Amino acid sequence: MKKSLILIALIAVPFFASAQKAFDIFEDEKDVTSFVATKNMFKLLSKMDFDSNDPEVKEYLDLINNLDNIKIFTTENVSVASKMNDAVSKYTSGNSSLSELMRVKDDGKNIKFYSKEGKNSNHVSELLMHLTGNLDGKERTVIMSITGDIDLKKVSKLTKDLNVPGSDALKNLDDKK
Repeated sequence: MKKSLILIALIAVPFFASAQKAFDIFEDEKDVTSFVATKNMFKLLSKMDFDSNDPEVKEYLDLINNLDNIKIFTTENVSVASKMNDAVSKYTSGNSSLSELMRVKDDGKNIKFYSKEGKNSNHVSELLMHLTGNLDGKERTVIMSITGDIDLKKVSKLTKDLNVPGSDALKNLDDKK
């Protein structure tokens, strides 16, 4: 029994590792702006001397302490945008544990949110946003992937603070779950 569990774990690890790296190819792409924050960054933030009596600061720290990473990739280049769109399609269609949360079509933008189940109905283990359309007068494509123990009630504040395009649509995610 113990050997079976170890074998299953060894088989599953590469699958999960590849899922986390599905969009990393865009990090080195010339016409892509990228932002990647890892668990180490979140640990560092949690050790900073913030006003621990402020409930908003505590809530924010609780959220980031449970994250593994945030990856945001954006481009205005049509060719690269096509590659990004293909990567999202391939990732979402080839991943049975990922389900669509909601779609928003508004003001020249199309935004889709996907998630993987978490520990309960308010938490997900992965949140993926794919945005295409007109942002600030320019055609752009944005991919945002957040992994960890994600509280859907708190994540919109984090993405808003990071100034992620499309983050305003996240405030409605809790109603859709």
